Amino acid sequence: MTTQKRGRRPVTRIQAKMIVVAAATLLCSYLCYRLARPFIPALVWAVTVAVVTQPFVQWLKRRIKAHSWRAAVSVSAVTLLICLPVAGMAYLAAVEIQAGIQNWQPARYLERWQTALANYPRAAALWQNISENLNLTTVMEQVAGRVNETATAVISGSVYSLVQALIMLFVLYYLYRDEDLVLATVRSLSPLTEIETNRLLNRLGDTIHATIYGTVVVAIIQGALGGVIFWLLGLPGAILWGLVMAVLAIIPYLGAFVVWAPAAAFLFAEGHWVKSLILVGWGTIVIGLIDNLLYPILVGNRLRQHTVVAFLAIVGGIAAFGTVGLIIGPVVVSLTVFLLEIWRRRTAPA
Repeated sequence: MTTQKRGRRPVTRIQAKMIVVAAATLLCSYLCYRLARPFIPALVWAVTVAVVTQPFVQWLKRRIKAHSWRAAVSVSAVTLLICLPVAGMAYLAAVEIQAGIQNWQPARYLERWQTALANYPRAAALWQNISENLNLTTVMEQVAGRVNETATAVISGSVYSLVQALIMLFVLYYLYRDEDLVLATVRSLSPLTEIETNRLLNRLGDTIHATIYGTVVVAIIQGALGGVIFWLLGLPGAILWGLVMAVLAIIPYLGAFVVWAPAAAFLFAEGHWVKSLILVGWGTIVIGLIDNLLYPILVGNRLRQHTVVAFLAIVGGIAAFGTVGLIIGPVVVSLTVFLLEIWRRRTAPA
């Protein structure tokens, strides 16, 4: 009885073809990514707007049956109600920042602050020590220069922003018109089961919904309320500081108090006790609690990530992808958690 040596099975012709097809697919996918890379902000915002405007689109479906007309009406509404106001506010804020920095005199403001603290010897001594050790005049001039460069870049980059907005609206039109086809294509290409794919789409939709309504919209409202109280109290740069409060409110662990708390301290040091108390009360009660009041209304029982996870997702996303990372970060984290859950279920013992 003879024995045959068992060696490695030779690669068949079919397997070799599959390897070539897989390599070609990876190469083409990478090239497609390079082609789409300049338009990633437009693509991400198009998908985001398509997700958050679904209630409006569903309402239109019952009234406009033609897909093309429904998509055109939806894009027109998005342009009038979202794009134009956001573009106008961003441009005006950039212009105001640039104009404010041109008149910025750090030495005069620091001297004014030190004079206001003259009635509080301990606070004045502490402030003098901090200003000498940190050289606040130079630091404030450097910060003002950086902010001025950013504002100038926003104004000069308006053409790029306009192109991105037009591409977003172009893609958004076809997302509205071919919604069923897009979802069917995603399901057909997904390696997951149909149930898992539907759960994944729902999870990603909830993440985008919670990020926009629970984070961005709430932050905008907080910034608007902060700007209003600054204007009513006669503080300079109400629109600018309202925008800053809105941006800070997006980031967990930070918030609008980073702006209104020093302003209240400045009013108190100058002897405007009533204005200082009003600002503290408004910031603590109205601005501080608006998140707890509005989030359940805007988001409901949709996904809400842990504070630490949300912080890493938002800040890390912005650091890695820019402004669009505000969406990409939470989506990537949510997708990772979902895939880990699938892995745990499939590897769990029966």
